[in-house]
Amino acid sequence: MNGLRARAAFDLAMCVAVAIVGFELLNGPIRHVEISSVLLVAHHGGPPVSAVGGYAIQVLPNAGLPFRAQVTPFCSSVIALLAMAGIGLFVLHGPVARRLVAVSVAIAFVFACNVARIAASLVVGAHMGDRALVLFHDWVGTLFGLAYTIVGFLLMLYGLLPRSGPMKKRLFRRAIVRVGTDGGPSPAGGAR
Repeated sequence: MNGLRARAAFDLAMCVAVAIVGFELLNGPIRHVEISSVLLVAHHGGPPVSAVGGYAIQVLPNAGLPFRAQVTPFCSSVIALLAMAGIGLFVLHGPVARRLVAVSVAIAFVFACNVARIAASLVVGAHMGDRALVLFHDWVGTLFGLAYTIVGFLLMLYGLLPRSGPMKKRLFRRAIVRVGTDGGPSPAGGAR
C-alpha cells in the first residue's frame, strides 16, 4: 500500500509541476499563438482586427467605436491545456503513445474551441459594442469554455478506453461481477 501511495503522490506532484512550470514557460507563447489564430479566423469574414502591444486585439468595427480586447491568462486556454497534459500524462494510466495521442487530441480540441470563443466575442463586440462583448464573454463564453473543456477531457478519456480485445472483455466481466454482487439482482436476472 505504501508503494501505491508513493506512486500516487509522485504522479500528483508531477501533475502540479507540469501546471506550474508549464504556466511560467508557456503562458506568453500560447497567448501569442491564440491571438494569431484569432486574427486568422477574424480576417475571414469578421471585423477588421489587429494585434497590438502586449496581449491585446484591436477591433475596428464598421459602425461604432474601436476597442481593444485583452487576452488575459484566464481568457487563454493555457490553464486548461496544462491541466489536461498533467492529468493525461501522469494521473491516467495506459500505454504512453496512446496517452500522448489522447492528450494531443484533447488539447487541439480545447485550443480550437477557445480561439472560436475569443473570435465570437470579438464579432459580438464589433456588431453590438464593447459592453455586449463583455456580457457575451462573461456569460456565454464562460459556459462555452466550461462545456468544451469537459468535452475535451471526455475525448481524452475516450482515447484511453481499451478497444475490443481481451482487456475490454476483462473490464466488462469485472463490471458484471460488481453489478451482480452489489445486493441487487444478478446480471442474468435470476434471484440469489
